[in-house]
Amino acid sequence: MQESGCSVDRVQIRTDQIVRSSEDEGSINSLEDLQELTTAEENLVSPFNEPNIVLVFGKRKLYLQKEQLTDISPVFEAMFSSKLPEESMKEIHLPDKKLSHFVHFLRFLSPGFEDELTEATVHHMLLLAEEYQTDDFKFRIEKFLIRDVLSKSDLITSVQIIAKILEAEKYKLTGYLTACIDVASRKKSHRLTKQSEFEKISQNTQLKIGFKRMENIDRICNKAIHSGYMSRQNKLYMMNLGKYLKPYMKDN
Repeated sequence: MQESGCSVDRVQIRTDQIVRSSEDEGSINSLEDLQELTTAEENLVSPFNEPNIVLVFGKRKLYLQKEQLTDISPVFEAMFSSKLPEESMKEIHLPDKKLSHFVHFLRFLSPGFEDELTEATVHHMLLLAEEYQTDDFKFRIEKFLIRDVLSKSDLITSVQIIAKILEAEKYKLTGYLTACIDVASRKKSHRLTKQSEFEKISQNTQLKIGFKRMENIDRICNKAIHSGYMSRQNKLYMMNLGKYLKPYMKDN
């Protein structure tokens, strides 16, 4: 394997990757770390030359450049410009983070990569975008979430839409919340209210769901009544009413 010019002695995956091990970790631990990495995670790792900072995820380490981190996040910029002792800045422990999620996060924010958000990654990325104050990326995530909700609206269950509403409220994503309210307003009321998580939704959002539902039903009834008057046939009026109300009676 190719030798590095920095304090890192051995590259575990490939010489252009950033997951490495030092001699003091021992050959057994190094082998275990290597075996723990999935093929997908190996492929996630991207080249960062001459690392001068280490992010520690449990037993696994990510060797990076400080400049790479300060360029993408004001949180890291503030951290590295602080007056903490230099030694304390050589390793940053992130015990509550997962290595693969953080590598995804770096790739989304670094030039030269064309990674696409997916349902499998977007929620992890939202958490990191919020914590590290990457507002442009957070906006990009919200656009993805809105498109996802609107494209699957009839397939989203009451349990799922409640979870999405809580996510939108937590991260203050107003556009995403509006899209979720629209989907929730199409559910039969008891399908939402019988879920224990529904009580965690803010009173304001609960009211918006109710008013949105009433507004839609009023509009539908007016349309059906108008159709009935025009046809002068009560049977047609009732048929149209049922047809127009059907999308707002989702029982899932």
